Amino acid sequence: MNVLFVLGWIAVVILFFAVVVGIQIRRTEYTVVQFILDRIVFILLQFLWRTKTPAALPLARNKGGVIIANHRSSADPFFIHRAAKRRVRWMVAREYCERKVMGWFLEEFGAIPTRRGGIDNASVREAVNMLQQGQWVGVLPEGRINMTDEFMLPVRAGAALLARRAGVPIVPVYIEGAPFNGTPISPFLMPAQVTITVGEPISPDAFASDELMILAAVKEIAKLAGQPDFQPQLAGKNWKPTEEEVALAVAKAKESNRT
Repeated sequence: MNVLFVLGWIAVVILFFAVVVGIQIRRTEYTVVQFILDRIVFILLQFLWRTKTPAALPLARNKGGVIIANHRSSADPFFIHRAAKRRVRWMVAREYCERKVMGWFLEEFGAIPTRRGGIDNASVREAVNMLQQGQWVGVLPEGRINMTDEFMLPVRAGAALLARRAGVPIVPVYIEGAPFNGTPISPFLMPAQVTITVGEPISPDAFASDELMILAAVKEIAKLAGQPDFQPQLAGKNWKPTEEEVALAVAKAKESNRT
């Protein structure tokens, strides 16, 4: 009898938590799997990376917006996710989306695969359609993790192109303290104290070209970081660091985390 009583209470507790989780999922844009992954990420953001975020992003939740940020860690999209407090659809290099485990994870979070160089018309159409439906799209305009001593790498104008075609603003964000030790998995093993600072939305109507708009948006990120004298540069169509530069940058990152 006592055993049946205990089992009954266990069933009630399980049912209660299932109902609570079900209600929370209905209030979000997530599937069950995405909700579970989101809770895992929340734990990392809260306790491993001690992330401080603004109360809200300066975007209406029913209006689209392109969010850009500096890129120092493979975990950067998670910090933006915490600041946004809603789903952000990220433009991600196609080669990452084609990997088995990482590709599954990126697909669950609604990543938009795109080519690194030039304009990927299919991904642009998909992103613009999402923006026009009121979703938020994230772009890291440097295109790769910055492991140099420069504040930001040269940037491409893809984020401005999306904003102009969809008729939505760009929101510049500065991520401070993001952990990284030379490998994509390293941030998930490193404690940190991350702070997110958000600038005001930038309208495409104020600029004559996508290039001028992205440079202005990156300049705002530099101001948020306390570096108003930083002069952002545009990346050439096929720009990328050499293998030697990457190896040196990785070595520097590992050395700085040992000291």
